[in-house]
Amino acid sequence: MRSTLDDSTTRARIRDAAILLIGRNGFAATSARAVAAQAGVSAGLVIHHFGSMRELKNSCDDFIIAEIAQRKTGMGADDVNAAVQEWYADLDRYQPWLSYLGRLFTDDSEAGADLFDRFVVMSRSMLDDGVAHDQVRPSADEHARAVLLVTHSLSSVILQGHIARSLGSQKLSLASLSRMGNAALEVYTEGIYLNSSVLDATRDATVNAKEVQLEKGQGSGPTS
Repeated sequence: MRSTLDDSTTRARIRDAAILLIGRNGFAATSARAVAAQAGVSAGLVIHHFGSMRELKNSCDDFIIAEIAQRKTGMGADDVNAAVQEWYADLDRYQPWLSYLGRLFTDDSEAGADLFDRFVVMSRSMLDDGVAHDQVRPSADEHARAVLLVTHSLSSVILQGHIARSLGSQKLSLASLSRMGNAALEVYTEGIYLNSSVLDATRDATVNAKEVQLEKGQGSGPTS
């Protein structure tokens, strides 16, 4: 009979193999047989430990989420960046996790949706705290701003290949992330536009569009 330690180690090997293959190929293209071959076990052992490929993926989701969440209970956008940068500093170890995280957000999974929503809530809390302490400017749409910051924080994971290529490297590295981080902080701190004319025009256009839609709605009723 296997010991509890042996079972735990085998289960972790299978999970790590699944994270590697799902991150590389996607869930639909990853079979129990392929995971078993990567982990050096039988396909039957994969099912023995996890019951099904869907349950194995759920276990992978939970593991990746826990690895991020343990870094800080009140994680905001900056903390997501910190976790990602730590992973990029040791790519040999963390590359499968980064690829899996990218899949988590692009495969339209329930776990990805839940994690994204949690990041938005945490980012909003961080921003609200900054506004309250006069460290962050208030926004006309605080929620949309939180969504924007989280989206930017996750871009290096979801678009890592494109970002690396545009920065002249074969794969995204800590040096590339530092360039991106400095550029982001410059934009966040100093802005891009020299005045508010573009923002004012966009807000006016949005208001006008809403008024037109309202008028169309009021004029679309039955006529006698």
